[in-house]
Amino acid sequence: MRKLIFSILLGGLCQFSFGQSDLDALRYSSSDIGSTARSMGAGGAFGALGADLSSMQINPAGLALFRTNSFTISGQMANAKSKTEYQGNTKRDYDFGLNVPSVGLVFHNGKYENRRPAKKGWLNTNFAMAINQTNNFNGIVNYNGSNDQNSMLNYFAERANGLSINELSASSEELSYGYNDLETMAWEAYLIDSVGLRTYHPAIDDLDRALSQKNVISTSGSTNDISLSLSSNYENKFYLGGGISLTTVRYKEENRFTEVDESTNLDNWAAWTLEQNLLTKGIGVSGNLGIIVRPNEKLRVGAAIKTPTIYSLKDEYYDELNVDFDDGTFGNYQSSEGFYEYKVLSPMRTTLSGAYIFGKSGFISTDVEIMDYSMMRLRPAISAFEIANDRIGEKYGRAVNLRIGGEYVLNVVRLRAGFARYSSPLTNARDNNLTRTFLTTGIGIQDKRWALDMAVVQRMGKEQIQPYTLDSGTVPVATNTATRNSLVLTLTTKF
Repeated sequence: MRKLIFSILLGGLCQFSFGQSDLDALRYSSSDIGSTARSMGAGGAFGALGADLSSMQINPAGLALFRTNSFTISGQMANAKSKTEYQGNTKRDYDFGLNVPSVGLVFHNGKYENRRPAKKGWLNTNFAMAINQTNNFNGIVNYNGSNDQNSMLNYFAERANGLSINELSASSEELSYGYNDLETMAWEAYLIDSVGLRTYHPAIDDLDRALSQKNVISTSGSTNDISLSLSSNYENKFYLGGGISLTTVRYKEENRFTEVDESTNLDNWAAWTLEQNLLTKGIGVSGNLGIIVRPNEKLRVGAAIKTPTIYSLKDEYYDELNVDFDDGTFGNYQSSEGFYEYKVLSPMRTTLSGAYIFGKSGFISTDVEIMDYSMMRLRPAISAFEIANDRIGEKYGRAVNLRIGGEYVLNVVRLRAGFARYSSPLTNARDNNLTRTFLTTGIGIQDKRWALDMAVVQRMGKEQIQPYTLDSGTVPVATNTATRNSLVLTLTTKF
């Protein structure tokens, strides 16, 4: 269970942390907007509109608005950019990826009277099956700067305090198969020294402290909902839908932290790098239920709930420490490969929606999504998780996400634009920490039997990153501004 992953501090700072943490819960409780180019182009505001595969994520009642059988497939290319400020330095980096955000089928079963579509009672029942991407983890953070106040070695020394030298030293099994703890790796690498009984200090000259620090964090993976939904239409006035989703999880993180000794001291180490690798895989199960009411031809209102998702996850992890010593020698220290199985419970999601239809000229639509992140939980109920769950209750609160979009029709052409703002899940967010903003635009061509849509989505967010924590002393904070630009194409055919 001891591993080094990217986590979030109390107060909203990101840090290195051992063991599963509140970030594991937050990572799998968040989602992006929409899954098709049509929904993304309009800011993901499709809760009351329906007739789109993204309804399976937002409000399954919208699937009842399909009037024919339909097949949809989407492709996406996205580039992620980061600009990180740390200790007066600004560093930029870039990543790129391709994926399939949605693919699915909708089967329409209409009711007929005298070979004509019925007008009374339940008019149709639709069944849908689809895979929708709900989150994309591809990204990179890269920053560096000078620090003459403290080191991550201070963190290792604090972890070692209270242990005897015999307890801290590696066992013969660890020397053969890999280390169990980072403080033992640091001790064996001569990066921390004993300065008293069960007391340790970083191997740094306090009178000549000059360190260069660099951190590169690369992430990849996604969550995808494999969903089945059933919906029905009552007299084109009332739509009801529900479904169940199996969510697949794959998250990979590679974290490389380096310190270089730029002092005149040539009696210890010249540089060291800690490389940490994490792979999380698993599945989650959830359900959703929604309604849409159409009081007249122009107005639609909807409401939907998505149950908490219960994830069963497995972490696989290992660390590697490389040290260049001042005498020209080199040291390599590897941890044993570890794994840990646990569960994450995401919060329930409630969505209220409204749309106004301008006849055949277009629409304007909005969704308001409410989530209480303080309800996230880690399981089983072991002591470490109880501490993390208490922290979640104190640190996180209710977030309100807003999506708004519109479409203008010019014959067979559809022009779309939208905006979404996902508020920070933190109760005391500083400087919009963990707030996300989406700007979207799109265009579509619709024929009787097919439609081709394109959307451009820009997602912007900010996070504060702290490379390590100390019981005493202030650790510098990096501020990362992340931007992801996506181009999405969706083909829909009717049959």
